[in-house]
Amino acid sequence: MGTIAVIGAGSVGRALGHAFTGAGHDVVFGVRDVTDPRHADVGRLADLRGAVAGAGVVVLAVPADSVTDAVPQLGLVSGQVVIDATNSVRAPVPGGFATMGDLVASLVPADVHVAKAFNTVGAEHLGGGRTERGGVFLPIAGDTEATDAAAALATELGYDVVSLGGRERFAMVEDHARLWIHLAFGRGWGRRFAFTVVRS
Repeated sequence: MGTIAVIGAGSVGRALGHAFTGAGHDVVFGVRDVTDPRHADVGRLADLRGAVAGAGVVVLAVPADSVTDAVPQLGLVSGQVVIDATNSVRAPVPGGFATMGDLVASLVPADVHVAKAFNTVGAEHLGGGRTERGGVFLPIAGDTEATDAAAALATELGYDVVSLGGRERFAMVEDHARLWIHLAFGRGWGRRFAFTVVRS
C-alpha cells in the first residue's frame, strides 16, 4: 500500500492518521502551513503536494468548503487511491453536486480511484473500530481499487466493513453519515456512539 497521505490535521485526520501509524503504516499529514504551531504534535508533516507525492493512498479529511480548493493542489497521478472522509454538514454540497463523493470524484484525474469511507462515525471511534459489543459498522462505496484499499485499512483497525457498491452508492454512505450526525447533534445522543451489526 505504501505511504498513506492524510490531508488535513483536524480531529478526523489526526485520529485516522494516528490509527494507521499504530497499525504499522507510514503516514504523512498534508497541511497548508507546516509551520502552524497547531500541527506541532501531529506527526510527520508536508505541504499538500509533498504529502501526496509517492503516496499509494490519500485520505481526504478536510472541511467540505475546503475540498474544491484543496484537491486540485494535491497533484494526484494515475493509479493513486483517494479515500474521501468528508461530510457536508451545515450547507449544501459545494458546486451543486449530489454528494461530497461526487464532488471529489469530479476534481481528480479520471484514472485516480475514489472511495467514500470513514465519514460515518465520529472521530472518537476513528482510532479503532472495535467496541466491547463488536466491530463498528463501516459502510463504504466507490471504485473497486479504492474500496479494496479502504476495506483493508478499516479491517486492520477492527471495523465491520461492507462495500455497498460503486460511485452510485456514495449517497447511501453519506445518508448513513447524516443519520449519525442527526442522532449526535439533533437528538442529543452526543458523539460517543457508533453503529454495530447484529447477525443471527
